[in-house]
Amino acid sequence: MWRVILALGLAPSAVSAEPVLPGVDAEVRQVVGDETPGLAVLVTRNGKVVHMAGYGLADIDSETPVTPLSIFDLASVSKEMTALMAAMQIEEGSYEPDTVLTDILPALGDGGTDRPLTVNDLIHHIGGLPDYLNGTLDYDETTMNEDVIAWLSGEPREAEPGDVFSYSNSGYVTLGSAVAAMDEADSLATVLSGRLWGPLAMTMTSLKEPVDPNLAVTGYDGTGGDFAPSHEPTVIEGDGNVFTNLKDLAKYEAALSRGDLLEDMSVLFTNGVMADGSPIDDDGQGYGYGWFLEEIDGSDYAMHSGSWMGTSTYFQRNLTTGVSVILLANGESISLDALALNVELAAD
Repeated sequence: MWRVILALGLAPSAVSAEPVLPGVDAEVRQVVGDETPGLAVLVTRNGKVVHMAGYGLADIDSETPVTPLSIFDLASVSKEMTALMAAMQIEEGSYEPDTVLTDILPALGDGGTDRPLTVNDLIHHIGGLPDYLNGTLDYDETTMNEDVIAWLSGEPREAEPGDVFSYSNSGYVTLGSAVAAMDEADSLATVLSGRLWGPLAMTMTSLKEPVDPNLAVTGYDGTGGDFAPSHEPTVIEGDGNVFTNLKDLAKYEAALSRGDLLEDMSVLFTNGVMADGSPIDDDGQGYGYGWFLEEIDGSDYAMHSGSWMGTSTYFQRNLTTGVSVILLANGESISLDALALNVELAAD
């Protein structure tokens, strides 16, 4: 945790043109100082921005501050966008949740299970696929989705589809590939650009690399004042790797709040079910379309965290009150889930 080393609570690099809530400002300054890796903080209420500010440093060596324009890797928070694309295709009738994956991606193979893998299994992390990051795939910065699919085709399933909830990066890489295939697109990035980022004018959002490298933060690992750059590039699509900033995420959150993206937005925040019909229960949390679901103090929440080399992110939506909190950090050692709840409380 950074809190131990940041007792000075130095002033944030907030952009004065954006609204800043004093309570949120004070809460964040307990964990981020002006000589540490930084944090970008967005709070909205029913889609309207009530707090948007950057804190700490986007790059320690150059002393570049984090601002709402700073570009971060969303890591696994990217999964909600992949699932949203699948939801759009399902709503349009391109396929059904129970469509068998090999009908879309024949290269995947059947995995030798009694029940075939479906789109729904991937969305809800109940597909039983082994994780491509487990060390048995010869993975590096050049590994692409088709390489992961080819590897999965030769690997046994870890469980029968629908039997076990197990958070799966492989599942979302496969889902991203299926989404691209159904749109006859060359990549998931093309689908996201055409269906989401373009229509919402999210001009600073991209997949695999930042639109403007000069605005991209440097990722760090470490605590106690000893921070080292940490970065491992990847060109994988579907499970992470979306680069964006608070300005664009404010547009995205506003569209979620307005219900603009689907005819029935509730599907995104509806818990999945196992093969036996029981709801997903992962230590008290459910899972929708790229969102963990949980009731906290009488409110229904949808949230997701992300972590990659030099990155920690958190997107929290209070579905009951309409208050959303987005936290983007360029330090992988900071814990953001508790901070998100504290920021929400401070925004009242």
